[in-house]
Amino acid sequence: MAALLGAAALVASGCQGGAMTEYRFSKDAESLHSLATEGGLLADGVVDSRTTSAFVLTHAQELASDAEKLASVVASTQPEPGLGGKTERLAALARLAATQLRVLADHPSDPAAAAAIKAALNDTADAAEQLEKSL
Repeated sequence: MAALLGAAALVASGCQGGAMTEYRFSKDAESLHSLATEGGLLADGVVDSRTTSAFVLTHAQELASDAEKLASVVASTQPEPGLGGKTERLAALARLAATQLRVLADHPSDPAAAAAIKAALNDTADAAEQLEKSL
């Protein structure tokens, strides 16, 4: 899954700027949904003591970096008519996911922090999914 997301992030980083079409918006919202969902699962592993701190630290940093790249790419686009507000919202959600994932990386063995981060990432994933469906 991480390799797939990494590949998606590389593709997205090659698409800096340009037009934000409905298709591109849908794919970027789907990417954010996947990143946030994976982050939520990672946080859940901390809550249930199923993951090591080293794995959480490394993987949360990777996911945060991917979310930051996605936010940068989305923010650099020129939205087609009707997508301006949605594009801004998507970029903001990607930045939020990156922040949440950085906090998880900073607290890789704290179940209480991970529970809050899990909830926040799940909310972010839901919001990204709703944006995707709003087209």
